[in-house]
Amino acid sequence: MRGACLLVLLPSTIAFAQPVMRPADDVLTSCTAELDRRGVAWKPAKRAGVAHGVEIIGSLGGVTLSASGQPLVIDCSLAVSLDEAGRYLRELGVEQATFSSAYSRRNVRGTNRPSKHSYGLAIDVHTFNGTNLGTLRVDRDYEQGLGDDVDCVGRPLTQGGAVMKILQCQLARSGLFHLVLSPDFDDAHHDHFHLEVKPWSQRTGLRAPVPAIH
Repeated sequence: MRGACLLVLLPSTIAFAQPVMRPADDVLTSCTAELDRRGVAWKPAKRAGVAHGVEIIGSLGGVTLSASGQPLVIDCSLAVSLDEAGRYLRELGVEQATFSSAYSRRNVRGTNRPSKHSYGLAIDVHTFNGTNLGTLRVDRDYEQGLGDDVDCVGRPLTQGGAVMKILQCQLARSGLFHLVLSPDFDDAHHDHFHLEVKPWSQRTGLRAPVPAIH
């Protein structure tokens, strides 16, 4: 029965990300220099429409992002945000994540407007995996309709649902992303989290002062 609430036990170290503004000159250096400072392994990747294309060779923020038969090619701005967001995933026990779409030339569904995937500024993540976590799938484990503006998480009924909802809330409230879309947004996102950033030239800090639109 869904009327009962499962007791969810999570690591006591988990804390929600608080948006933090950094001085403009702290982020408006070279984006690729920021990747180097963070120790991210990358190489240049030229793609039509991508301002600062990079191919990620290793992990981002200690989390390996993989997809069947395709490298992770994205704009540098997205790479920096994913690297910073890695600590939230690791705290929840995530070691690996799979994506189906990063750079992809296409329009937003039902419009003639290019998707941010066309510029390497968005990625769709479907599963999260860890040694102690097992495999969590957005289409199976994310519990829709939970939380509000005050209590983002709400009352998940399963351990997997709690992890997924906490992660979604952390990503949205971190200020690292402009958009964080989940199955709660519409049916087109029933099986993934859509994470989107602004171009590096439009960012005034690593973190925006307001939560992501989601």
